[in-house]
Amino acid sequence: MATKIGAGYSNITNSHSAGIAAANAAIENGNITQSSFALLFCSGKHNAEEFSAGVHGVLGNIPMAGGTAIGVFTSDHFSYEGFEVMVTVIESDTLTFKVLNQPDINLNEYEAGVALGQQIKEVATEKDHNLLLFYDSAKSQNPPMLNFGTLLIAGLEQNLPSEMITAGGGFLGDMLLSPCYQFVNDQVLTQNAIAILIGNCTMVTTIMHGCRPSSSYLTITKTNGPVILEIDNRPALDVIDELVGGSGLNWKDFAYFITFGINRGDKFGTFNEELYANRLTLAVDEANKALIMFEPDLKAGDEVQLMRRSFDLDYVYKNVENTIQKLNNKKPLFAFYINCGGRAKPYAGGTFEDVEEIQKAFVGKMPFMGFYSGVEIAKVGNTLQPLDWTGVLCMFSE
Repeated sequence: MATKIGAGYSNITNSHSAGIAAANAAIENGNITQSSFALLFCSGKHNAEEFSAGVHGVLGNIPMAGGTAIGVFTSDHFSYEGFEVMVTVIESDTLTFKVLNQPDINLNEYEAGVALGQQIKEVATEKDHNLLLFYDSAKSQNPPMLNFGTLLIAGLEQNLPSEMITAGGGFLGDMLLSPCYQFVNDQVLTQNAIAILIGNCTMVTTIMHGCRPSSSYLTITKTNGPVILEIDNRPALDVIDELVGGSGLNWKDFAYFITFGINRGDKFGTFNEELYANRLTLAVDEANKALIMFEPDLKAGDEVQLMRRSFDLDYVYKNVENTIQKLNNKKPLFAFYINCGGRAKPYAGGTFEDVEEIQKAFVGKMPFMGFYSGVEIAKVGNTLQPLDWTGVLCMFSE
């Protein structure tokens, strides 16, 4: 039995019916006869329990994983902020799937990462080379708080085998940090981290930032957790205001727009986006002239650059082709894309939808699917990192 993959989409408002429709579409699109594993994602507007029940009614009791998302996409569809759902079904007698989860990341992200890493260490075999890592990005809505990927990953790496290829993302049901859910086999959970070990195949990844440095190096001089108070010994908002002067942006517009790049490579070498980690502004504290970031890892003394967003067709197609080259002529199975919700056109402030162009780039090559995330995860150089305003393209091959 050859490995077969099908992805199904629905935007039916009834959650149970949407799960049934997407699962049936995945079976039909992949010509699936015996399901082995499923990835499932639904909008935060859906009832997660009912959606999951609909999917299970079609696929039965097989390993499953996924969560709520800002939006989803397949080879033929993409949408966000509606009632969209997506189910990917894999049939294979060679690939293996192990789904693990760790609860209570909102209580202590680091300890949850340590515990999840220990689970992985206990069950992983020499064939389990690939890991998809998902977690609940939203910690609370009032006050708005995030679970920090930097802390989760720091704990995870205490036990994670160094040779394991890892990518992933943080779930958000919407940009308001409403409660979101994780699907783990037949359970619907919240405040969990999920590890999906995929064996007997090869995963390669490519970071797609779509932005370049637009400033010299700036030095962070005062922080408080995820809050950047001063840059170059001046109030952070004053510095950024000068850098983007003439753009027409008000301070409130900096949220989900101002992005810093952290160069993990040669400070004065040729720009290489694979060696940059992006940090996105979540909110603005006007009273203290401060920026509130998605992650708390920027500290006094760190050097960053302001990043300028720029998408173009050549950039998209070049990155897709480069990723295909990494497969080294192995048989491609499917491409899975984890894309920051802030890159969707209404938030990115432009007219370019990178997902739409990536869809076109994969026509006739392999099935393509993915979701819009709150945070993205990939290796930058040799370091596993949470990323902001980034796309992480994963390709699987036999």
